[in-house]
Amino acid sequence: MLSRVANSLYWMSRNAERAENNARILDVQLLQMIEASDEELVRDDDWKLIFEICASTDMMEYIKSLPAYNEDQLVYYLAMEEENFNSVASCVRFIRENARVSRDHITDDYWEVWNRCYLALQDMDTENLSVREMQEFLQKVKNTALTSQGIVESSMSRGVEYQMIKIGKWLERAEKTARILNIVCERTLAKEEAQQSEHYYYWLAALRMTNGYDAYLKVNPPKMDPSLVLSFLVSNSSFPRSIRYCLDHMREAIVKLEDGKVSHYSWELFAKIDQLTADFDNFNFQELEQEDMMNFLNEFQNGCNEIGQIFSKTYYLIDPDSENYTSTQTQTGSAKGITSMKYKIEHTNIFEYDTVVDQSMNTIRLKPRTDEVQRLLSYRAEITPASLTKEHIDIWGNNVETFFIAEHHRHLQVKTTSIVSIQKSPFIHQIDYSPEMRAIFHSKLFGEHYLAYLSNTAYTYLNPEQIMQVDRELGKFDNPVQYAIDVMDYIHDHFTYNGELTDVSTKASESFGLRNGVCQDITHVMLGVLRSKHIPARYVSGYLYVGENSALVGDAASHAWVEVMVPGVGWVGLDPTNNIEALENHIRVGVGRDYNDVSPVQGVYRGGSQSLDVKVSVSLLDQ
Repeated sequence: MLSRVANSLYWMSRNAERAENNARILDVQLLQMIEASDEELVRDDDWKLIFEICASTDMMEYIKSLPAYNEDQLVYYLAMEEENFNSVASCVRFIRENARVSRDHITDDYWEVWNRCYLALQDMDTENLSVREMQEFLQKVKNTALTSQGIVESSMSRGVEYQMIKIGKWLERAEKTARILNIVCERTLAKEEAQQSEHYYYWLAALRMTNGYDAYLKVNPPKMDPSLVLSFLVSNSSFPRSIRYCLDHMREAIVKLEDGKVSHYSWELFAKIDQLTADFDNFNFQELEQEDMMNFLNEFQNGCNEIGQIFSKTYYLIDPDSENYTSTQTQTGSAKGITSMKYKIEHTNIFEYDTVVDQSMNTIRLKPRTDEVQRLLSYRAEITPASLTKEHIDIWGNNVETFFIAEHHRHLQVKTTSIVSIQKSPFIHQIDYSPEMRAIFHSKLFGEHYLAYLSNTAYTYLNPEQIMQVDRELGKFDNPVQYAIDVMDYIHDHFTYNGELTDVSTKASESFGLRNGVCQDITHVMLGVLRSKHIPARYVSGYLYVGENSALVGDAASHAWVEVMVPGVGWVGLDPTNNIEALENHIRVGVGRDYNDVSPVQGVYRGGSQSLDVKVSVSLLDQ
């Protein structure tokens, strides 16, 4: 599984857990607003507690400072505000988006329950909700979250997708429980220092916010003893919202993800989980002073956040070097960093023959691929004269259709219409080329597995003098990922996009001398350079969406670019024609060693010469 897909599943799960947690916390607060007295100080303390857990007190003070302030604005910010990436409504939007772009990896039922919740949100007049309507929405989110968890448990196979979803859930839950306890500890300590009575009310709130009140009473006396509540919510191994329970199940999921092995890249993650588990195993909560409890929970919450950071770094889910890493900022980054697009592609090939053709056999590769980052939603091929097609998958994994026309004809038209959804995020510049990657790159097994993409063909071959020209400018390479980026920069700087001097038969060595060519020629040159350094690289044929006011080139017909195999990560696309990473604007149809492996239309016929007219239209559709 590509890291982009794992990232979607992981954040889909974290947002589902976050939506349920925040919905429950806010629902508890709304209920208390109805039941509690109108004493302003009590209500103010309640809101401070909620905002410290779900947002920040600075934001609460800002909202209260607004000229037309009323208490409903506090509710709206936590429940509906689009600019608050942790609001319940924002979480629902993120869940639906991540579920939509990874639908091949989840069940239809999971998608449908969250999509219904999202559509219900879209139909609401969010700015004019009554307290009762707000409670109904929060209840719907809670029920949807619980239903989706049941769907995962009852209908998903226990593969990589399942483990990524479970890890996201348990980590988010552990962080939220730690944060609740940390805030409650701080509040009660402040009350004691002010010589006020101990606020057991806050410990009751902690149990309600974690949905643990009934479970707590079954194993403890009906008294809000802070040490007992802490022990229950931190180290109880049978309560599914205790931190210990969450960490144990998260570790179990990671063990299954790694097939029971602690490897060179995952040892730090296991070590941090084990260290954190050992820390609270050694604590006796009934003997701790209140201040010691707070310090312990501060360190514990930081430890939970660090586990999330190490996990993301281990599996390339986010940029591990991003500054000020927090779960809230990661929420923002995950929402903004995942980009998805939906396109309609119309591709028409029109053949005109000088004489009557009495029969022809044709092969087309015009059906876009479905894989980890691209989903083919619909496809239709219309052939004139009418003919039935027979489809198969070639050795490179491309969709191939063949058809035979027996009748006489002087005109052949092949028109395909496709709708494709793509989800990609910038990735290659985040890759830290580790010693483990280096070992894989130089291994015999790696070379044998990708041998087809290491050997130059007639299209991609460059002579030694041409390779030496590149070497003189780029020098020797140590990091194949960075070298691939440098080659792309070099080719873009030294080549001119020009379709007048080359044709489909032009070889890389020829276009290198011309320093001119179209995307096909530029791609062949880059492949020749990379393969001369034993870097597995393949030719990609597809389409490019340019849009309005764009500097991108290559949308007049089929487009071509390069994909490089990064050890332990997968195929990463680079577009030397535009000097960019191939992202959500690039629609993949076929891959192979060179153009000859992915030629859109090939065929043989009996008749005179021909002319070809190609028309391509790529349009962006609403999601």
